[in-house]
Amino acid sequence: MCVSKYFQSIILDARFLRMHLENSRKRTHFLLSYLSEGKTSGFLIPLPISSLLEDSTPLFNADIINGSKPQREMYKVIGSCNGLVCLTKWNRMLPDILYLWNPATKALIQNPYPPHSEQLSLKLHEKENVVMVGFGYDNSRHSYKVVAIFGHMMDFEGDTHPFRSVICNLNDKIGWKDIQDFPVDPTAMKGNGIYLNNTLNWLGSPYCNIYDEDGSYISFDEVVIVSLDLETEIYKQILLPPKLNGVSVGDFCFRVGKLHCNEAPLIGVLSGCLSLFLHNRKKKRLSIWQMKEFGNQQSWTLLLNVSLRDIGFNTIRSPTNFGYDYYLWTLENQHFSCSYSNFLPLCLIENDRDIVIIHGSFQGCVKQTIVYNLRDKTMTSKKMVHNLRWIYPLDYVESLVSPLLD
Repeated sequence: MCVSKYFQSIILDARFLRMHLENSRKRTHFLLSYLSEGKTSGFLIPLPISSLLEDSTPLFNADIINGSKPQREMYKVIGSCNGLVCLTKWNRMLPDILYLWNPATKALIQNPYPPHSEQLSLKLHEKENVVMVGFGYDNSRHSYKVVAIFGHMMDFEGDTHPFRSVICNLNDKIGWKDIQDFPVDPTAMKGNGIYLNNTLNWLGSPYCNIYDEDGSYISFDEVVIVSLDLETEIYKQILLPPKLNGVSVGDFCFRVGKLHCNEAPLIGVLSGCLSLFLHNRKKKRLSIWQMKEFGNQQSWTLLLNVSLRDIGFNTIRSPTNFGYDYYLWTLENQHFSCSYSNFLPLCLIENDRDIVIIHGSFQGCVKQTIVYNLRDKTMTSKKMVHNLRWIYPLDYVESLVSPLLD
């Protein structure tokens, strides 16, 4: 970019940018959040998957730390598309200011419309709060969009309210506009939408919580994937695998009235396929379903179904007086005192032979990465550094795409 105007013109050429982006998709990267040694500053950095798996690769070297910006800690990640990461600053329960950040080029741009503009800013109605957000790319209009979904705080009168949805096109200065209401009840609090094939996707249920009227947990045939088409800005619902019909959600979730955004069941993307991640706490098993053809409910395929023991975990159960059991997790002589450990599939590597799973606590600290060989049924693991806070399971690629939107 700095050698000559000629080289700069080549690098900024649209065709070159597209070629570079497509090549970058072949190399798996992730965004990591970590604290400085003194835990006084937070950082958000991109790293290749090899840094999480190879013992010889230092997780945070001097160049990475010196090139990071502590103020990234003030931002919350909404999502990533084409190498651009959407960040926001929350103010009074609202994503007040939006930013697009390209970690590869270090460019950070505030969204094009003025946040102080009264007619363009995001507003809460009475007793509303933001429950879910999402960031995606509309291929039809070549534009980046942010979606926010609002819920109502507890209404003691028992009234029900629609879940209002708004969308913001970052390529224009129209600001936020209302679209179709979210058609079901969100199952996750402040969960981020999963971007795939020009859509944003969340889990939801027609019921106001995960309990039936008789107090029992609902079953998976009462849970759906809600998919928002970013071109038409219309929702549709996708059913979960039929083999889950009748299976109680209560075996898979934390005992609260909602499903936590880091708690199974979860949806994500593995090898370009919408995937459902399940951690059966009662039977201590992990399973992954993949939708091989997006939108085709008959294409659900079981990718993984293993016991925790198969991936090297043993648990020691210790009953408590709080309505749940406390567990001591052990992995290769390592002990983790955490009653609600999370297991989150991250990606498939080695021609989809190996699956990378991160093990973290319910509070979001990553303990280690696990690599499970789907063919040989073997596993290896790597313990993470103590200051690693989270690994974002989203599609990040290095790119030269500019956050300066046309």
